[in-house]
Amino acid sequence: MGSDDFLSNPALIYEGPDWLPVPRAPLVLAHDGGGTTFSYHCLDPTNRALYGIENAHLHQGGYWEGGIQEMAKHYIQLIARSIPAGGNIILGGWSLGGILSLEMAHQIATDTEMRPRFTVLGIIMIDSICPRRTADLPAAAKIPPPQQIVKTDEEMKAMKLKEKVALNMAHARIMVPHWDKPQWTNSKAPPTVLLRAKETVDHADQKFVDVTRHDRMLGWGPYSEENGNFIRTVVDIEGHHFSVFADENIAAITVKICAAANDIEAGRYSK
Repeated sequence: MGSDDFLSNPALIYEGPDWLPVPRAPLVLAHDGGGTTFSYHCLDPTNRALYGIENAHLHQGGYWEGGIQEMAKHYIQLIARSIPAGGNIILGGWSLGGILSLEMAHQIATDTEMRPRFTVLGIIMIDSICPRRTADLPAAAKIPPPQQIVKTDEEMKAMKLKEKVALNMAHARIMVPHWDKPQWTNSKAPPTVLLRAKETVDHADQKFVDVTRHDRMLGWGPYSEENGNFIRTVVDIEGHHFSVFADENIAAITVKICAAANDIEAGRYSK
């Protein structure tokens, strides 16, 4: 972790309109499996303050001993330092970012220090596929316990960003199957909008993102039902999993992210 981690992460991508009498709730998007917030910087200006959280271990390979839970706990502290006044926020993210936002929302809801400071109005999951825990898989398909792909400091320094992103992605795929999805027994999961890519990927080695593409809820259905049907709606977005932030899709996805945030803040999905 760099010495300026708390100062530059999350990055304030857009400040939001300055003409509103009451500012809208900030939208905080967590990084995808690659660890960067580059895709969020590509969005058109949003109708509210937009923050992007990159993997705080991005330049060390993106691995966390405590997995998704530890990442979420650390990112909540980053948010608290960037938004010291607290208040209403909307969480979200692309792919892994949607999973992280769900875990962050649960930790905020159950943390006696953070719960009075922040209210998570809702979550925007951008083509986040519901992971299957390795404990629930057949023996032949089980993934071994999380283990870091070790690189020396010299090797990490010599790596280009593209190579670091690939290593972050590999570590994400190692950590996610060992994540226990939070159970909302004493609190309600925030209303969630799932943005779902319409298309499938072409490359065989990327097909893992389309395992549940046939399912409109990308595998989240049973979990959502068990926890109050918190996924309120599914909205189609252009492209496949890896192209939703491509240049030709930026305008459309910006509009849908902003619309989802507006609907959440307006209470459209509250029960």
